[in-house]
Amino acid sequence: MDVLFVNPNSSKKVYQDLAKDYSAIETPTWALLLAQSCRSRGYKVDILDADAERLSQEKACERIRKLSPKLVCFVVYGQNPNSGTTNMAGAVDLAEAIKEEKIETTIGIVGSHVQSLPYQVLNDEKSFDIIFLNEGVYALWNLLAVDDLSDQSNLEKVKGIGFLKEDKPHLTPPEKVVPQEKMDEHLPGYAWDLLPYDKNPL
Repeated sequence: MDVLFVNPNSSKKVYQDLAKDYSAIETPTWALLLAQSCRSRGYKVDILDADAERLSQEKACERIRKLSPKLVCFVVYGQNPNSGTTNMAGAVDLAEAIKEEKIETTIGIVGSHVQSLPYQVLNDEKSFDIIFLNEGVYALWNLLAVDDLSDQSNLEKVKGIGFLKEDKPHLTPPEKVVPQEKMDEHLPGYAWDLLPYDKNPL
């Protein structure tokens, strides 16, 4: 698998016992868009919606190890302006668990919190190997075309990402956003079939 998009489960940490019955499950809109975009370019993708399935970190790690993706990309957004920051709790915990379990994959993250505070995330959250700036669409395409993501000389050539270089945050030049006239072609809908479901996809 080229990339596994992860919608993290932050409900337990944010809402404690209320998470069992009362915290809402939001459709991971941007994960669906990015998955369909990468799939349209021929990449093998999937979505792990840990929030909808209420997966523990252990169960999520088991799934990730089994799927063995080249890149795990956390997609941390929300309909409320502050949701991207609130949902970072689950993303950080799961990214750290992936590292602790020594699962061989590169961990990336895209989202509103990361876009606002890229240097802080790179400095404070060492479990993320790569951060995506802006929408991440073209940066993702270009990153997935790289054979060895552990080689920083390869990462230097990809616009619109950030990573630690000699233990200091390093951002590459910005990548363009998807232009209006290319929207239908480069963001061709939602990968509804990749969401968890019982009998029929949403």
